[in-house]
Amino acid sequence: MGERQVPPLLAPSDTDLLATYHASRSPEVFGELVARYGSWVLRVCRRRLGRIQDAEDATQAVFLALARHPERVQYSLAGWLCRAAHRAVRDLQRSAGRRARREEAAAFMRRPAHPSLETYDEVTLALSRLPTRLRQAVALRYLEGLDQREAARRLGCPQGTLATRTREGLHRLRLLVAR
Repeated sequence: MGERQVPPLLAPSDTDLLATYHASRSPEVFGELVARYGSWVLRVCRRRLGRIQDAEDATQAVFLALARHPERVQYSLAGWLCRAAHRAVRDLQRSAGRRARREEAAAFMRRPAHPSLETYDEVTLALSRLPTRLRQAVALRYLEGLDQREAARRLGCPQGTLATRTREGLHRLRLLVAR
């Protein structure tokens, strides 16, 4: 008599896997979720970002969000992952834009090794034409070299407000010096 063959078990549904992961935080269960959807999420991110490295970062952010908060998935795991991928892509794009603007501002504010007296006078004059709130923010950040937290504390405003004032001040300063 041969051994009795056990029929293969049906794979658990996404809902079952998610409930199990939510209850146990089991790495094996989470690994199964990643195995099911990882390459799909990566393709969604890559289509919108282009660069594979950026798509991998966005995909990692999606699965990190799922690992931390599986309870946020209300109906469809695939639908949640798609929305989370779009949010991660958007956040990555915004972050890259902010970084590019900061780098541009830093490059603009770098002084030449031996600035001419004329250049110094132009920048000083342009800085004096800025409204006080913008001039103070730019001066504290770039002339005194304070970090954002310390400059905000000195001006008695939130860091976000200081960042906005600094960005606007640099923009207006560029326009004034360019004239």
